[in-house]
Amino acid sequence: MKRRLLLVLALTSTALAAPVPSRAWSDARSLPPEASYVAVLPSFAACEPSGFDTSKVSPDALQAYRGMEALVASMKADDPNRATMEHTLAQMRANYANAAPLATPEVPTSLAEALKHAQGWLEQHEAAGWNAFQSSRDAGNAGNASRAALAAAMLGKPNAALAALLTAQRLEPNNPQHLVNLSGVLETLGMPGEALVVLEAAGKLGKGGPGALGWSSTATLNANRGLALSDLRRWKEAETALTAATTAEPRLAEARLGLARVLTCEGKPAQAATVARAGLRRTPPPKTPTGPAGEVAPSSGTPGATASRPAAESHLPAAFTFDLTHGQDVSLPNLRLPRSGADAAALADPYRKLAADLAQRLVAITQRQSDVEARLRARPPASPLVQERRAAIWRAVLSVDDEPEVRTLLSAWQQSDLAVTQVDMDFFHCEGGCILDQLKGNLSACAAALATQNDRWREAMHGNAPNLGALMKARYRLVSALAANYSDGLWHERASLQAEAAAVSSWLGYVELAAAWARDVQTVQSFCVDGGVSGTAEQVAGDLTLKRADPCKAVFDGLSLAYSVSVLSFEISCDTLTLSATSPGWIGAFGQISEKFGRQEYTVTVGIQEGVSVPGTTTGVSSQQGTYVTWGQHGLVDAGVSITTSVKIGVTKGSISGSKDALSDMSGALSGQWSFIASPGGPK
Repeated sequence: MKRRLLLVLALTSTALAAPVPSRAWSDARSLPPEASYVAVLPSFAACEPSGFDTSKVSPDALQAYRGMEALVASMKADDPNRATMEHTLAQMRANYANAAPLATPEVPTSLAEALKHAQGWLEQHEAAGWNAFQSSRDAGNAGNASRAALAAAMLGKPNAALAALLTAQRLEPNNPQHLVNLSGVLETLGMPGEALVVLEAAGKLGKGGPGALGWSSTATLNANRGLALSDLRRWKEAETALTAATTAEPRLAEARLGLARVLTCEGKPAQAATVARAGLRRTPPPKTPTGPAGEVAPSSGTPGATASRPAAESHLPAAFTFDLTHGQDVSLPNLRLPRSGADAAALADPYRKLAADLAQRLVAITQRQSDVEARLRARPPASPLVQERRAAIWRAVLSVDDEPEVRTLLSAWQQSDLAVTQVDMDFFHCEGGCILDQLKGNLSACAAALATQNDRWREAMHGNAPNLGALMKARYRLVSALAANYSDGLWHERASLQAEAAAVSSWLGYVELAAAWARDVQTVQSFCVDGGVSGTAEQVAGDLTLKRADPCKAVFDGLSLAYSVSVLSFEISCDTLTLSATSPGWIGAFGQISEKFGRQEYTVTVGIQEGVSVPGTTTGVSSQQGTYVTWGQHGLVDAGVSITTSVKIGVTKGSISGSKDALSDMSGALSGQWSFIASPGGPK
């Protein structure tokens, strides 16, 4: 079967922060404080054996149990009903454990015995799939078998990956990668004893170099080893292995989550909560954060946030998690300001008309926003992971005022805006002793006082304008940049409209300050304005021009990657991820394994070969390049990509096809390095 490799890579990130060569979707997650995890850690850790043999439980009973699991997982940590539901779930688990006890994991005495047990698992649970694989072309050599295992794992079939990896190991017994990946699969399928023995054999074959994505092969081995040891309840050994894994490779979130489980079972809940929270994102927190892991929390004005009860969740700054290189600029238009009381009275009507026009423009934007929202609700949802990614971008859009740079500008503008209002109030709207009240009936004194106050008002408006302009510019640049992370047209328009609404609203607010002053002056022109008042035909302000950023496209996204291997086709770009099988083949003979997971999640990393040269450039491809996906019981839960070159690369094996970009015939784009890493998932 002809196999095509297509790789589209580019790096153009020069965001507000220093460019980063990787993007992990989980880094955009908004997370509650560490303290909220303490209550849910015991159920997550399951320190005491409480499992049951799902094969011995009736389908209806198992469905009821899974439904209760899903219900508890969907409840927030501070939900008052969560404790009751957790108690009910624990009772169900205990009843099932009594009726269908799970055999205590045993550790085989040799590699041969461990491999025999693994094959026996296939023969018992996946006989049809095992036979189908053995009859396939992929069973003919170790390379094909390893690539087939990669495809199966990427497609959410670790049971099928087990069949292929057993064959790859048999044909190439001295390759430690086969054994390390096999250990992750065995751990995922609930065979920790076998996984541990396989890892011991892998360790005897020597230390491997950097693995896929440049992650330490030894760290991956220790991560799988630590998880296997924790399932065998050998906590101290597990802590040693998992600590070594996280130290050697901080991006191994799986090891952090495993360590959180171990620390919980060792009676260290506070430490476990810190590690568990960090494990829910791929990129580790900084070692010396200036705030809570350098995160952005909602301001104290957020509904529900108080000094005693802080805002529930916080997230990393947008520059850390999204591409902000395509933001658009906007400038606050110049507004003509009155130089005298008579001038102010004359400008009242033009100001009023300008404000009405801007209000109508804002209404049109709001109506379009409602239409976009309705269309988004009406169409079928994307995959859960893509939905989560798009929701994360939208959350960043709505949280723009909580970004450090914007928050500083917002504070400065609020002070200068209040200063303008105060000048108006001092003359016209105080509760007693206003300047105007003291001067009624004295035209010359009132006019002189108004002229002085008008100068103060102009000065305040001139002080307010640069603050508002800087705030408007920062907001618009950031939100339009976030909009450019969407490839989906409706989501892109939704974010773009949000940026436009904020800009028009800000400009309208400034115009309304002028209109309010002019209107107040107009009401006293008969006894406090010296000189006649005539209308003005001059334009009082320039136009507010708002340019949208283009939607994200794979060819321009610096962290887009696509490839095909075996029957697998994969692409990650912007806010989309597609993963499919061109033909299910023998993989289709394996069943869905949601009820057979030994662990909650697993991660597959795929490397791009080091040293592949890029035609027309002097740039090579680093071994740190590649991608990863994380599978859970209900589908993909995380994905990411790492690209370290600063050029666009097209790779095919065979004929050029499938892209409008200039692709070059190259071979060996995939390095052959890939990893299967088990994970306990995170506390829900």
